Amino acid sequence: MAVTKGRIAIAATGGLLMLVTGVGAAEAGSGTPAASRFAQQAESARLTSAQTTALQAEVDSYLKKMGGTQVALNKIDLKGKGEVLVALPGEARPRDFASGNGMRAAADPCLSSGVSGNFCAYQRDNFQGSRIDMYQCNTKYYVSTWGSGGSWINDQTRNVESRRARMYNPSGTMIYKTPRAYSSDAHGDWNPVRYVIPCG
Repeated sequence: MAVTKGRIAIAATGGLLMLVTGVGAAEAGSGTPAASRFAQQAESARLTSAQTTALQAEVDSYLKKMGGTQVALNKIDLKGKGEVLVALPGEARPRDFASGNGMRAAADPCLSSGVSGNFCAYQRDNFQGSRIDMYQCNTKYYVSTWGSGGSWINDQTRNVESRRARMYNPSGTMIYKTPRAYSSDAHGDWNPVRYVIPCG
C-alpha cells in the first residue's frame, strides 16, 4: 500500500517502511536516490510509519511556504541562504538524520560555543521545536505557521547595528527589531509575525 504525502510516497509492506519521492503508487517500486536515503534514515532511527508520515507532512508545509530542497528526512536547504530542521512531533529538538545518526539531536549553531553568524528561530519556547537557521541578510524567512509561543537567538556578528533581526506582520509592517548580537528571547510570540529579515 502506498500513501502519497507531498513529495514523498510512503509504502509499508510487512512492517518494512519505504519512502519514495514522487506521487502515486506506480512510482513506489521505482524509488530515487534521495527517497532511498530518506528511507534508510527513517529505518536506522527506528521511526514508525506514523512518525515518518507526520514528519514528512511538516517538511512539506515548510517547502510550500519557504521553497528550498529537502536534503534529509527532516532538513530543508534554503538555496544556501539557511536551513530548516523539523522536529518530530513531541520532541524537544530536531534529530540529526542528515549525518546518518537519527537517534541523536542535530547540532544547534546558535546554542554552541562561539559565534555562528546566524539568526536562529525556534518554533517553541526555550529554543525548542523545529528551527530555522537564517544566514542571508535582506532575505525573508517565513514563520507564519508557528502560531503563539516560540523563541529566537541573534548570534550574528557582535555589536554591528545592521545585525538586528526585524520581524514583520502579514501586512508587511515591521513590528519588532531585536537588540544587536548577542541577544535572545526564550519566551517570544510568533503569532503576530509573518516573516523575519535577519539583518540588512
